Amino acid sequence: MRLRLCHTSLFAAIAAINLLALCAGAVEEKPNADPRQPDREGIAFFEKRIRPVLVEHCFECHSAGPKKSKGGLRLDSKRAAFAGGDSGPVIVPGKPDESLLIDAIAFGGEFVDMPPSGKLPDRVIEDFRTWITLGAPLPDDPKSDGDQPAGSPQPQKTVDIEAGRSFWSFQPVSQQPLPDVSNADWPQRRLDWFVLAKLDEQQLAPNPPADRRTLLRRLYLDLTGLPPTPDEVDAFVADESPDAVEAVVDRLLSSPHYGERWGRHWLDVARYAEDNPTGESTCQPPPFPWPFRDWVIRALNNDLPYDEFVRRQLAADLMDLPPTEVAATGFLGLSPVYHKEPKLSGEVVRVIVADEWDERLDTISRGFLGLTLACARCHDHKFDPLTMRDYYALAGVMASTQLVEWPLVETSPAEAEALTETREAIVDYNLRVSYAKAMGKAAEIEKQPTGPFEKLAQEHQKTLDGWKSRKLFDGPIANVVRDASVWVDDHDPDWTNMVYRAGEPRDLPVFVRGNPNNPGETVPRRFLEVFSSDPTRRFEHGSGRLELANAIVTDASPLTVRVIVNRIWGWHFGEPLVRTPGNFGALGERPSHPELLDDLAARFIDSGWSLKWLHREILLSATWQQSSHIREGRPTEADPDNRLLWRMNRQRLQPEVWRDAVLATSGQLDRRMFDKSDKLEEARNHRRTVYGTITRQNPADVLRLFDFPDAKRHADQRTLTTSPLQQLYLLNGPFLQQAAEQVVARQLTDSTHSSDAREASVRQVFHKILLREPAASELDASLNLIGDEPTKQNWQLLAHSLLATNEFLYSD
Repeated sequence: MRLRLCHTSLFAAIAAINLLALCAGAVEEKPNADPRQPDREGIAFFEKRIRPVLVEHCFECHSAGPKKSKGGLRLDSKRAAFAGGDSGPVIVPGKPDESLLIDAIAFGGEFVDMPPSGKLPDRVIEDFRTWITLGAPLPDDPKSDGDQPAGSPQPQKTVDIEAGRSFWSFQPVSQQPLPDVSNADWPQRRLDWFVLAKLDEQQLAPNPPADRRTLLRRLYLDLTGLPPTPDEVDAFVADESPDAVEAVVDRLLSSPHYGERWGRHWLDVARYAEDNPTGESTCQPPPFPWPFRDWVIRALNNDLPYDEFVRRQLAADLMDLPPTEVAATGFLGLSPVYHKEPKLSGEVVRVIVADEWDERLDTISRGFLGLTLACARCHDHKFDPLTMRDYYALAGVMASTQLVEWPLVETSPAEAEALTETREAIVDYNLRVSYAKAMGKAAEIEKQPTGPFEKLAQEHQKTLDGWKSRKLFDGPIANVVRDASVWVDDHDPDWTNMVYRAGEPRDLPVFVRGNPNNPGETVPRRFLEVFSSDPTRRFEHGSGRLELANAIVTDASPLTVRVIVNRIWGWHFGEPLVRTPGNFGALGERPSHPELLDDLAARFIDSGWSLKWLHREILLSATWQQSSHIREGRPTEADPDNRLLWRMNRQRLQPEVWRDAVLATSGQLDRRMFDKSDKLEEARNHRRTVYGTITRQNPADVLRLFDFPDAKRHADQRTLTTSPLQQLYLLNGPFLQQAAEQVVARQLTDSTHSSDAREASVRQVFHKILLREPAASELDASLNLIGDEPTKQNWQLLAHSLLATNEFLYSD
């Protein structure tokens, strides 16, 4: 789409550009899912976050059984749940505010407050709102009257481990024979043969290659997250050597900016953030989060083999490595932590702790294995060969792991342990002092003696001062993990404490219906049975984290390698081969190109698990280098979603890439790497966005508005939305206005009032921002816009308009 400018006010001119951007953006949105297929991700959300609550709090009164369901309402059946009860429907898909179920559990007052035992935690209520907003996806009822989608997975009554081992994603990977294709001259890499074979089946032809300018910009943005300079574009366009593309790929893979770009991808998986979902005294922000982010960037720049990348994030502290590598375990050390109010009962705190273990298991299982293990917390998995015993075997590993602050240099164990011990003691005694003072004030109001409380406050204050006076290690520190079992101590009915026992791992019992206060049979720590040749083999070394990490990249390696190859593919193409990258189980989608996935995965292992090798294979393929042009007729009719890859997907830049590209184009980018984060809201912060503060509580506008994932949980992939607020941010936000000022700062001195000088300056602005010459119509419109006597505001309007175009916002 070419640019059209009108000679009007700033607001009107940019509004015209953004109207075009909005319309074009809407065309590029991903199509809606096939309505005939079940909402697999939504059902996974239901199984993990909604069903356990229904089982524990609702099914006793609202499920099939010998007794009539209260209020005529059943929630254990899809049909019954949507039908509602005596008061009518309680679930209105997509509309939580109109759903009586939400009013009931939120104690809203318009319906019966439920459950009778008391209001559910706010975060559980929010999960129900999210679920209904998603459309209240539910698995189909077994043996329904022929209304189920073809191929819809059915809930299993019992888990058959042996049968489960035959599932497609658990099979060994191997190189596949190259298929016959219609044009053997087209493939440039092995993967191209499999893509072309699928196109041949539908009698489709691939697009021609992208033009040189488009291809170079695509390469730069994909690998480094930064645009090329105009001089780099000119040099590449003029370079006719056959290895020109390969040389660029190798150069960009060697750039330190590669790790910054691809490290951000992995930080989505790791749900990296620098605070907790709430900010009470027991869940204050971790003081040293950035070493994990920096470790990820360095590891990718160094092409650390992916199997080792996995091991170190789960267990670097248990390996023979330099102390700086312990920062890798920030993968677990920066997990979300929730407030554990000491005045709460031990029963309540145990549930909070169990929820934290559950989140960590969910991140590990979906992030590395593409399995929804958290769905087996309250019952055996309904669809995959995962049992409750599997879940609690690995939950025991989490229960034997403590989140700590730890030095990144050699030091004594006592000095290292004092960091976390002192911080926790200060939090505890601060609370004790404040409660003693509050009790004293209450006694004073009630005209009761205050002496005992004043004495207690003084004693606690003395102890607190002692902890605060301790001299602590002041070198490099990271928030990581160590082996120590985690316990809830409620022997004092007035004060519930967390207790950690270093070097003493623990096995967990099965929590009946997921309730830690209803323990069943104890399960030894071990790996998932479906991947184990010897299901009796236990984890015997410390917490078992290292044994878990080794099992993920050995026993489960076929699944692990498919998952990461699929993720890398998706980050390159904008859509993965398996469109449920965090669910390779029965509810996940099947790959669009299964032979391609297996062949690439097998060769990835043969390469030594090298991510840079994988990038080269993809980027040097004819498939990836295609034009993104949408051809009307047969291709769009036969494959409107481009699942067969007859063209390259046009991709909107992620907010980090867009912000960095604006800073680079306007000459403001600060390329300093590593160290503490800076707030993205600060006008003077011109560092790359990967070094911006990531918060779970209040994300920066540029991230929140442009679909940055919620760092409270693992993110499989990013959603893509188009909203008026995004357009208003581009129109009125100071960030883009300041960038426009910088882009044209030289035009005020270099431009004269001659028509030739004005035209040259317009061409220069186009070349700087869009990396191309303006079309004749664009040149005329731009000259009309700036006028015969250009002002600073006119030049800024031109630059602002170009920075706000879809051409800048998208990668073709």
